[in-house]
Amino acid sequence: MDFVSTMPGLHWPALPGPRAIMRLGLLHQFAATQWWPAERLASMQLRQLAELVAHARKHSPYYARTLAHLPAQLDESAWRSIPVLKRDTVQEEKAALRSTHCPQAHGGRETIFSSGSTGKPIAVEQTTLTQLFWEAFTLRDHEWHARDVAGKLCSIRFFPDGSAAPPQGGRGPNWGSATADLVRTGPVAMLDVRSSVDQQIAWLEREQPEYLLTHPTILDTLLRTLEDGRPLRLERLREVRTVSEALPEGLRERCRQLLGVSLTDIYSTRETGYLALQCPEHDHYHLQAENARIEILDAGGQPCGPGDIGRVVVTPLHNFAFPLLRYEVGDYAEVGEPCPCGRGLPVIRRILGRQRNMLRLPDGRCHWPILNYKAMNTIVPLRQLRMIQVELERIEVDIVTTHRPDEATELRLGEEIQRNLGYPFKLEFHYVDAIPRSVGGKFEDFMSRVA
Repeated sequence: MDFVSTMPGLHWPALPGPRAIMRLGLLHQFAATQWWPAERLASMQLRQLAELVAHARKHSPYYARTLAHLPAQLDESAWRSIPVLKRDTVQEEKAALRSTHCPQAHGGRETIFSSGSTGKPIAVEQTTLTQLFWEAFTLRDHEWHARDVAGKLCSIRFFPDGSAAPPQGGRGPNWGSATADLVRTGPVAMLDVRSSVDQQIAWLEREQPEYLLTHPTILDTLLRTLEDGRPLRLERLREVRTVSEALPEGLRERCRQLLGVSLTDIYSTRETGYLALQCPEHDHYHLQAENARIEILDAGGQPCGPGDIGRVVVTPLHNFAFPLLRYEVGDYAEVGEPCPCGRGLPVIRRILGRQRNMLRLPDGRCHWPILNYKAMNTIVPLRQLRMIQVELERIEVDIVTTHRPDEATELRLGEEIQRNLGYPFKLEFHYVDAIPRSVGGKFEDFMSRVA
């Protein structure tokens, strides 16, 4: 790696800036803690949780009220007595959950918006410290999978600011904040996820990436075009990385067969950070125990064993601005056996419950619908939203909101939805008290009934 030096006159060995050095310090610790036994990891998590709980009880009105029963000494029994935090509660108790005080050394606060897999948008706060951990785990992911960051990265994702509009897409100065002030990276090219398959293929062949970052549904569509006989020549491609959706069975193998490269998946959420990274030696995932305590719970609230599927409950360890204790993210995961690689980080075999249906456009294009919840929430206070494409040009929009909008406001909301979907669909708004889950316990915030 070509490290960046901020010390005048010092080019080699490089001396990066203070924030980059902190990331390297965390990465150095991660190199040791990944080999700890599960019991030691759990013990250190509990030690950190005791600090977080004490802070939450003192500075968060919600936890001052709900954690009054906890003993002074936090143990596993006391921890599991804390009720699971539902997404509805985060919406309703946002002001009370927010800490009235955060340690100054944790840095400034930033509001993060997330829709998750539930269709219930929430807004939480994070700090400069939580962003530092996000960047350090990004470095771990690069290190685990031996990426050459000097290579070219191409990303097909959602860019709400229009910076990656098709057909040309956009450019980035580096691989992101995790590497920007640490190492010199290769170029970055970006294309909005709402581009057509034809545009994506032409763009990829023009850009010729060494690394591709995208959503599983986008990759699946690209692979289908190859299976249909259309060529896609990516002669320099070394790895595909997927984010934001559950990975369908068989996609890894199809990627290996059709593109000749491995697929590496990442499990994270906007509000909780990195949850699991794919093992560098196997296709399953290691929970990032240094970032969050992650519980996989059955219907009765008990921990699942290997082979069992349960709901994912997360506690970020370092967010003192907006503590989320035992927060149910809305996903399901299958617990795995201890990993043969020797790492003590807990294993999950697969993540379920995050994949959305594809939107069908009248011109034959399909893409994964991503809505800008941050923008919509400034128009109408959304509690829950679901869209059903009932006909090729007609979409029903179910909304749960605290205040039903007037006609002009509804028109603005419709325009925002149409802008994100990339087509002036006829929208039919229905204001309801609640949107139920399916028989299987899943919730899809977008469904298409168009063949």
